[in-house]
Amino acid sequence: MKRHKKKSSTAIVLCCLCFVLITVPAYGYADPNTVGLLSQVLTPLLITGAACVTFLRKSIGNAFSGLWQRLRRRNDD
Repeated sequence: MKRHKKKSSTAIVLCCLCFVLITVPAYGYADPNTVGLLSQVLTPLLITGAACVTFLRKSIGNAFSGLWQRLRRRNDD
């Protein structure tokens, strides 16, 4: 059993050394406007979410305060 563990650990070490020592530089090109599409999609979603929170902030505050009151009542009992 010990011999099998030694062989497997040796194989793992050799594989790791191959990954570290035998590397080929990768030359890649990323399109500079890749983020443009992402920002065009996410910006309107963030603006819409912020507008909803702004218009509904009193309702959201009332909902959270009601929730906290219910939780306090349950803890007091």
